[in-house]
Amino acid sequence: MPAVLFLSLFPFTAGASGFDLPGMSLDGIKASPAPEVPAPAAAFRPVLKEWTVMYFVNGKNNLESSALMDVNQMELAGSTDKVNIVVEMGRMNGQSEGDDHSEGDWTGVRRYLIVKDADTDHIASPVLERRAKTDMGSWKELKGFITWAKTRYPARRYALVLWDHGNGWKPIDPDNAPHFNDKGFSLDEESGGEISTPQIGLALKAAGGVNFLMLDGCNMAMASVAYELKNYAEALTASEESEPGVVVRYAQFLGMLDAKPTMGAEEFAANTVRTYRDNFTLGGGDTEGMKVTQSALRLSKMGAFRAKLDAWAAAAVKAEPAALSYAKKNAKIFGEDPEYKDLYNFVELVGASTAKPELKALGAEVMRLMKSDLMIENWAQDEVSHGLSIYVPDAYDSLYDGLAWSKDGVWDDFAKFMAANFGDPKPEPPSEARANRPAR
Repeated sequence: MPAVLFLSLFPFTAGASGFDLPGMSLDGIKASPAPEVPAPAAAFRPVLKEWTVMYFVNGKNNLESSALMDVNQMELAGSTDKVNIVVEMGRMNGQSEGDDHSEGDWTGVRRYLIVKDADTDHIASPVLERRAKTDMGSWKELKGFITWAKTRYPARRYALVLWDHGNGWKPIDPDNAPHFNDKGFSLDEESGGEISTPQIGLALKAAGGVNFLMLDGCNMAMASVAYELKNYAEALTASEESEPGVVVRYAQFLGMLDAKPTMGAEEFAANTVRTYRDNFTLGGGDTEGMKVTQSALRLSKMGAFRAKLDAWAAAAVKAEPAALSYAKKNAKIFGEDPEYKDLYNFVELVGASTAKPELKALGAEVMRLMKSDLMIENWAQDEVSHGLSIYVPDAYDSLYDGLAWSKDGVWDDFAKFMAANFGDPKPEPPSEARANRPAR
């Protein structure tokens, strides 16, 4: 029977020796010990650590299996007393391809604190939140995740990995082009949402930025993308080329962070490039027929770099037409988009073909600044991928005008010039949306 406490109210008097009831003394009465009352549960108190690494893993598309694999890879390293690893992951049923029914075939969105675990076939980390319907193609959802992670898991430094399909500055699904302000990265097939390049910047700005940012998707190492994000992170890792659907490196670079939690953002970024390289050169990773690439950029240098490139572009419009035409046709291209050229290689080819000393000198300065100041680390399976690509179109897309890169600089004018004078006016044949490819 549960204990019941009765309170009777009647008059009492207080004497020098204590409290007495009328006609009765309490002296000599032995007091019973008070029952022990359990202490209230301690409130959650965030502990300041060296790093909090945040993963925004959108598996609500044909990359669902890769999403599960990569979260399991994170568990091989796990959080420590110095490093938090937190994940928001989404899954769905009924996507166009790649529906994975493992792990109980749960759907919706979950948030995890990643704990160390050696079983790579099952996610053992505790689920902190479950939500049935959440649009991972929304920049506001991204902002909310960053803010939640920073509040619950504060740290001296923060890293954010955006994991999903990418397509440089353009929307992933061509059908979403009319909605450029709402589309671009992290395709959620359930909602149809994507996050545009400007919206990634909005989310980071609203959430206070991070120290290190990785855009783990295809073709995201572009000058226009890096410039859009330059004020919201110290270092950026991304790929010029398309990325294979399976790349095993998270356990490796997270393990390096666990071993040295005092490392800065640039060292963290360099390690992500080196472990990407090791996956293919030492680990036998499948490149899916591509010459894969990975680079880490020092974002604080993007403003100065844009100014140098603007000076080069202003001079290049006066170059010999043959020099510009040759560079456009022969510069290294990436993925399925012939308009994405290796920036260094394009400038290099113009310089090699022109007779104009001023243009040669300006080009040499662009290439020097890119190698010495902008690039933290670059690796590629060929010798003409230098870590940053640029838009050189056949037919100029006015969506490009909406980027900060275009608003602040003159490359949009140069791109229009190239399209008008050296472009191929024939439209490309329709193709399947990039979201239906296994590559990221």
